[in-house]
Amino acid sequence: MSEQPHAPQQVYYCECYVNGRRIGTYDAYSPREALRWMRISLMMIATTLDEAPYRRARTWLDHGQPTAAHDLEQGRPHTLTLKQRSTQATWTVNPIASPPAPEACRVSGDV
Repeated sequence: MSEQPHAPQQVYYCECYVNGRRIGTYDAYSPREALRWMRISLMMIATTLDEAPYRRARTWLDHGQPTAAHDLEQGRPHTLTLKQRSTQATWTVNPIASPPAPEACRVSGDV
């Protein structure tokens, strides 16, 4: 009988808000997966930004991810906010402990 994989102990709830309005969410199962989601969604808009927010985005993309990964591995949330004129975009990743998976029902005996 094969063993079923264990449920993850931690879920990383990812959100993106623009001007206070949620525009995207993602459930990741590792810090690496959560940061990949942030990186991809950030890269999709980075080239449309003015110079100052673009530099902040590039700095996070090039140098900020190790700190973000460390925060998430320690159970701390991570947030990145970029402002351009009257627009503010915020990415957040919140580690959430997932409840233990229920024991699988086992049937024994003759049928």
